[in-house]
Amino acid sequence: MTDPHTGLAHLIDLVRAEAGRLGRDDLAAFLPASPGAADTTVRPRIAVAGGPGRGKSRLINSLLGRPGLSPVGSRPTTGGWVEFRYGSGDSAVALVADPGDPGTPRRVPIPVTELHAYAKLDELEAPVLGVEVRLDVPVLRDLILVDTPGVGGPNAALRHADGLLFVSDATEPVTEHEMAFLAAATQRLDTIVVAVNKSDVVGHERTLAETRRRLAGHPDLARLPVLGISARLAEQAARPGTPQRVAVRLTELAGTRQLIDVISYEAAAGRRRACATDRAHATAAVARELLAHLDRLTGPDERVDADIATVTTLLDGGGLLGARFEDARRAATQRFAARADEFGERHREAAEGGPGTDLDALPPRLVIGLATAGAAALNETEDQILDALRDSLRDHVLLPPAAELGMRQRAAVPAAPGPAAGESEEVARGRDLLPTLTGLLTGSAVVFTLLTGSAVVGADLALAACAGWWRLRGDAGPQRRVRLATWAEAAVAEAKRAFESELRKRVAMARQYVAEAVPRILQARLERLTRMRIEPPPADPEASRETLARVLDELSRRSNA
Repeated sequence: MTDPHTGLAHLIDLVRAEAGRLGRDDLAAFLPASPGAADTTVRPRIAVAGGPGRGKSRLINSLLGRPGLSPVGSRPTTGGWVEFRYGSGDSAVALVADPGDPGTPRRVPIPVTELHAYAKLDELEAPVLGVEVRLDVPVLRDLILVDTPGVGGPNAALRHADGLLFVSDATEPVTEHEMAFLAAATQRLDTIVVAVNKSDVVGHERTLAETRRRLAGHPDLARLPVLGISARLAEQAARPGTPQRVAVRLTELAGTRQLIDVISYEAAAGRRRACATDRAHATAAVARELLAHLDRLTGPDERVDADIATVTTLLDGGGLLGARFEDARRAATQRFAARADEFGERHREAAEGGPGTDLDALPPRLVIGLATAGAAALNETEDQILDALRDSLRDHVLLPPAAELGMRQRAAVPAAPGPAAGESEEVARGRDLLPTLTGLLTGSAVVFTLLTGSAVVGADLALAACAGWWRLRGDAGPQRRVRLATWAEAAVAEAKRAFESELRKRVAMARQYVAEAVPRILQARLERLTRMRIEPPPADPEASRETLARVLDELSRRSNA
């Protein structure tokens, strides 16, 4: 496979040299670091998803060689995120929601042996977001594995994952619902592997063949690797006391070693492609802005005058931003309230007349629904505010288009290294604008590699509003149904109050920050344009223009390829 970074470092260096030659160190600060050895040290983040009873938690246990570690059951079992990453020794930290500081859960060290009490739905007795587990096991030297919650976690995981390990099983071929989920996942992820579990049961071959046939017939899913595996055999191979010869044979039969090889290779390659695409987009944006700068330097004075007039108008109209921020806040608050009411009504109806076997899952489902609605409303607020800023700054280097921004956040490519102390104030403000603003609006806490920003804030608010849901466990009698219905109504009301209060605070902080930062950025731009009237034109501008145009052509060719 061709390395997606081949030749990219040279293109980045060419643009950086032209930025320096044209006196635009502010633009050079936005160029990504050249590809290097550091890229290979980032472990791909793999979300593990699958329906209840498919065996995803048991599969994770088998991949880790730790039978019984993650909770296993035939119904939705995992109540929170469980992230497994490499560590020199066994350790675990539970992340507990803190209503007083949404977006920054408390970290509580726990014994690894007590993972069940913090991750299993029928044992939880605290507002636990999830558990981070560090183990010294071979597979975690190459991957981060995240066991997603059984009620609503997979969709939230796709925003920041590098790959998806989807688990079905031999009881039936992949369903239409599962295929719809996988098709949606292909719009976000380049790396998806399907594992058909329970290859040790009779009829597994027919189910595996039918799953492959169905996926091959779907235009978005035909390329997905589909492997037959047995988590039970792999887990048995790892149990203490299993003879070495038997363990080796069971591992071969289980197919998990091949699964690890495939997901490791696919995820690493996918991450490199995403990082290369991000670097190419950022480099192209800087090159285009440098070409525009060259046009101003070598063009008629009227062009610079027009740009000065535009910046002056933007400075004078800065007060309109505050109104657009408040419009975004009000709209998001109303959307969240409508979604919360819908979830509440649905759960009250289920509590009052639904199957008794579903009652245990109702509270965590409401928590997940409210958390998802909160995260979505925060993201919508951010999108509208960033759109308003793009209108004000008209700068795709500072504020890339929304689709490109989402890809950059997932690829997480570091900026070019450089001594921050030597930066001008203009450069520092420009580089800080986007991360500071998004941190204020949607949160900057990284709870897990797949649960960050708005997802953390939404989950924190939902868990705080729904605190005590574990006390509603019990039989399916009338009294419990009444308690569940009453609780759901109160939880929704508290969630709406808490979300409105939190969003009001966040938007107010964002308004204050933007009111201070944006005028200074525009003023620096105005001063630079004014200086251009008296500065001599650059030496050999056509050579610079030719170089930048050649870089853009090459980046475009790579993108199309």
